[in-house]
Amino acid sequence: MARHDTQVAVRIPPELHKQLKEKAAKEERSMNYLINKAVELLLNQESAKA
Repeated sequence: MARHDTQVAVRIPPELHKQLKEKAAKEERSMNYLINKAVELLLNQESAKA
C-alpha cells in the first residue's frame, strides 16, 4: 500500500534532538511518532482557544 504522508525536513538544536531520541527509545516509539503527536497536540490546543 502506498504512503501518502508528506515528508518535511526540520532543524532542531542538538540537545532537543538528544532528548527526543532518548524519549523515543524509552517509550519504544519513533521520533517521527513523537513529533507528529506533539504537532497534533499543539494544533488541537490552539484550535480549542479559538
